[in-house]
Amino acid sequence: MKLLQMLQGVRVLEHVGGNPEIHGLRYDSRRVTPGDCFVAVHGFKRDGLDFLDQALADGAAAVVTEHAPRTGLPPVAWVRVADDRAALSRMAANLLGSEAGGVRMIGVTGTNGKTTVAGLIAAILSRIAPTGLAGTLGMTLHGVEVTPFPNSSRLTTPESVDLFEFAAQVASRGGRYMVMEASSAAIALKRVADIPFSLGVFTTFSGDHLDFHHSMDAYFRAKLSLFQNLGPEDWAVINIDDPAAGRIVPELQCHYLTYGFSSGADITPRDARFSLRGMRAVIRTPLGEAQVESPLLGRVNLLNIMAAMAAALVLKIPLEEVIAAVAAWQPPRGRLEPVHRGEFAVVVDFAHTDRALHQLLSSLREVSNGKLILVFGAGGDRDSTKRPRMGQVAAEWADFLFVTSDNPRSEDPGAIAAAITAGFPPGFSRFKLELDRRKAINAALDMAGSGDTVVIAGKGHETSQIIGDRVLDFNDAGVVREWLSQRGLVEA
Repeated sequence: MKLLQMLQGVRVLEHVGGNPEIHGLRYDSRRVTPGDCFVAVHGFKRDGLDFLDQALADGAAAVVTEHAPRTGLPPVAWVRVADDRAALSRMAANLLGSEAGGVRMIGVTGTNGKTTVAGLIAAILSRIAPTGLAGTLGMTLHGVEVTPFPNSSRLTTPESVDLFEFAAQVASRGGRYMVMEASSAAIALKRVADIPFSLGVFTTFSGDHLDFHHSMDAYFRAKLSLFQNLGPEDWAVINIDDPAAGRIVPELQCHYLTYGFSSGADITPRDARFSLRGMRAVIRTPLGEAQVESPLLGRVNLLNIMAAMAAALVLKIPLEEVIAAVAAWQPPRGRLEPVHRGEFAVVVDFAHTDRALHQLLSSLREVSNGKLILVFGAGGDRDSTKRPRMGQVAAEWADFLFVTSDNPRSEDPGAIAAAITAGFPPGFSRFKLELDRRKAINAALDMAGSGDTVVIAGKGHETSQIIGDRVLDFNDAGVVREWLSQRGLVEA
């Protein structure tokens, strides 16, 4: 595709150096090959233009940036744009959009629940046709992991060009659907600005990411914009139990279905029973009642199942296929994941906000016969306002707490822990401070007795811990398995 054709819809401020044929679009200089266009995006730590020499050495035919043209360069087209991220998204759509044509795009957004809901929807749709899934746990096509894209593989929502490339892969393999987690940061950074969503799913909204958005209003508006961009023929699926639903529904210009425990929801349970082995529920839908069984744990996961069912009904998936997919789908890594169910139970979860911690602990309280023993911390260099709220929720719902490190990054782990304990009620003593996360997990397991449930929250699926400038191998479930093995116990 010619450069000018790829720039259609981009606000160009200056263009020098001709109109070369472009073979590919890259924002990562390490992936540039001859004939590619290199989009030098402003990062939070580095500017893409810092890597211009490498991109040119590897054969970039054009450079798109917010910076003015440089002199003394090899022959190359230089395009100065008003917004580099918006340009990357629009150019990706122009270059790759036709290759991804025919793939129906589904976006799942919300503070909590995105990974589980997106995974459930993809599992249901995979019974009908090959389905792509992009999110926190990587990129999969019909349940099989694809080669991860550099950098984007670490993001909840990959960069725009990677999303379009993945969608093109889905289409080339006969896929009809692509489900993606749409984080608020990704929306604000225009990674999904040109993704033609035909269905948006809203899970929950609560305090988080204020280190990025700076205000709850800005955070909410990022989420809201996904739904504002849905057209009259599109659909939204809304958690009517969440107070934010009252602000989203009036903004919709599309069709919508609601789900939740509220009696007025379009999809709601009539009966539900929970245990540490899973759940059974009768769910009312516009197509009639569905008897659902699932190995997923807790009331919060019933809410996630209803979200996925609503999306499936919008997409006209037969109810019997939905029921079969829900019954077969196992908990994703680090999301209310049962690691051990023997004399006592051990559950690992990604909950890292006060709202998520409340949903986690209240769900497990409902199915636990003994004590709830919680191990948790809070991430450094992230929204600090939630730390005392997390402490307050933990003190209210757990029987004993181990306050430990999460990913402290550049912050002092002790200071993070102090911010958490500041949320404890006066005189609260049912906790121990142990900043070594491995020791904290082992101590919690040592404490567990018959019928107790050990809950390890905050890091979920993660396989590393970031302390200062060090990235250490660490996985919560792995630590539990080591403890079990040392005592001759097996996972149950």
